[in-house]
Amino acid sequence: MKKLILILLMCISTLATSFAQLSPLTEVEFYKAYLDVPLVKSASLANGKINNTMLDYIFKKGNPSEIKYAIINALGAKLKNQNHTVYEANRKTFEDYISAKYDNFNQETMQLFSIETQMCIVYFDIINYNFDYSENLFDIYPSVLGVCSCSRADAIMYSLLYTQNEMNPFIRDLQEYLHSNIDIENINDDYLDDFKKQWEKPAIQATKMVKNACFDQNCDEEDKYTNNMRSKAIDIIWNYFKEYDKAQATITIISKSANPYQVSINGKVLGKTDPYENYEYTCTPGYYHIKAVQVSGYVFSPTVNERDVNVEDGENVTVTIGYED
Repeated sequence: MKKLILILLMCISTLATSFAQLSPLTEVEFYKAYLDVPLVKSASLANGKINNTMLDYIFKKGNPSEIKYAIINALGAKLKNQNHTVYEANRKTFEDYISAKYDNFNQETMQLFSIETQMCIVYFDIINYNFDYSENLFDIYPSVLGVCSCSRADAIMYSLLYTQNEMNPFIRDLQEYLHSNIDIENINDDYLDDFKKQWEKPAIQATKMVKNACFDQNCDEEDKYTNNMRSKAIDIIWNYFKEYDKAQATITIISKSANPYQVSINGKVLGKTDPYENYEYTCTPGYYHIKAVQVSGYVFSPTVNERDVNVEDGENVTVTIGYED
């Protein structure tokens, strides 16, 4: 996410590595705030390989969720640089551990575990098994959808999973584009610029969610999270997201005309509308002057619509064009 285009261009010759680096689940290395915890330290030195001692800790009810997440986070940070033999070894270790304790491990079995254990399973499964950018994570793992917890660590972990889910469609599109343009000289700058613009919308939305989890934004006093994540860990997470901490608003332009209009906002031409087309413009909060000029279909002179709007953070303001004022 951070310095996205630079990362991609640096890693273009090794696509698998480059896509791993687009994941907050591996790039946000908050485990570094817990290296004084022996098991987290061991995980950070394990080259991405999980073992039964780690699994015992993760599956044991009552163990601190922040340490459980830090163990998986430490493994994920190293896994992105490993070959497939490590992934296969992890798969066997996990499956052997599960089969020794549970006859039939499925979504119903998942419900038996605490929410932090469920999210650890999902987290580990994503970084080690699937990382399939075409999937909706919450379709695969419905048990963690809409987690409601008074734990800050749980809320932050859910936010990171949510962020990955929001990013996946954009990563998939970029992956397909880069696979068809493997020569770096053929990479289209306009495409990358457009990708970055498209990327920022979900990134900004995800950042708001992470910020709420990290800093109790919009929480009543009685609803504040149990503070079970170290401030250093929160700082590491927030430093990854803070460049996308931007207020955002939307102006929806609705054309009521069977004729095309050229639309400009604050003097910048956005382009032509098609008949009866809706156009969504994402912007920062503030004052905007909208001008729509009829392109064709008039007899003597084009219809000109001018609208002034003032939008606030999170607001969606609708304006209509395409008729005589």
